[in-house]
Amino acid sequence: PTQLLLLARPSPPGLKLRRRRRAERTSPSGHRSLPAHPALPLLHGDTQAGDMRLLRALLPLLLQASWATAQDDPAAARAIAFQDCPVDLFFVLDTSESVALRLKPYGALVDKVKAFTKRFIDNLNDRYYRCDRNLVWNAGALHYSDEVEIIQGLTRMPSGRDALKSSVDSVKYFGKGTYTDCAIKKGLEELLVGGSHLKENKYLIVVTDGHPLEGYKEPCGGLEDAVNEAKHLGIKVFSVAITPDHLEPRLSIIATDHTYRRNFTAADWGQSRDAEEVISQTIDTIQT
Repeated sequence: PTQLLLLARPSPPGLKLRRRRRAERTSPSGHRSLPAHPALPLLHGDTQAGDMRLLRALLPLLLQASWATAQDDPAAARAIAFQDCPVDLFFVLDTSESVALRLKPYGALVDKVKAFTKRFIDNLNDRYYRCDRNLVWNAGALHYSDEVEIIQGLTRMPSGRDALKSSVDSVKYFGKGTYTDCAIKKGLEELLVGGSHLKENKYLIVVTDGHPLEGYKEPCGGLEDAVNEAKHLGIKVFSVAITPDHLEPRLSIIATDHTYRRNFTAADWGQSRDAEEVISQTIDTIQT
């Protein structure tokens, strides 16, 4: 009876609470566990929804902080601007015999083509574009005859302007055959491997007289095949006559459509005011 009375005696105050706390700190395997921190809820049940709300609240703050950091870092700011609306231009310049030898002193017409190209490059400046975007430029060039030579690959403008202009200025004409189809395909290749990933913002500017002095030779599949390849890739091709009297049918074939041909002209026999106006309009129209 004494033992029964002892078993039935009530526990001292606080004993049950101490036992419960001891049980909570002990895992099923018998190892003691640390108490859960009130500020770090477990990711299950109702707490998961709370964590998602917290993440949604923090995300705008993190983005704002990242943007502020980019603005403080000029290199990062330039990288962001480059992503806005990049446009890639690649000049394909005809320095074949029909250009180089057409006007005395020989090579004078090639010099006019180079002057047109450098003048165009000078106009490639970053500017505001619609929908709060910056229009930025990458430009490169090649020249060709019966061979193709890369003058310079796509280069960011305006930081690479002087280097590109210097490379164009140092070009020596080939003065042989006119393989325009090969030149266009090489220009397409340069546009695809460099610059922006946006194919719809890539353009070729083919400056040519449209024909060789003696017969057509097209060892790279022909002019129409090259132009069709550009269309398939979504790359637009501007056709610019070296002088206004050059062959219109061939120049029209080169252009993506009539809006990429018009009366675009890179040079003239003389330096009349009308000729200068046409050249300026050519540059302004292509850029817009």
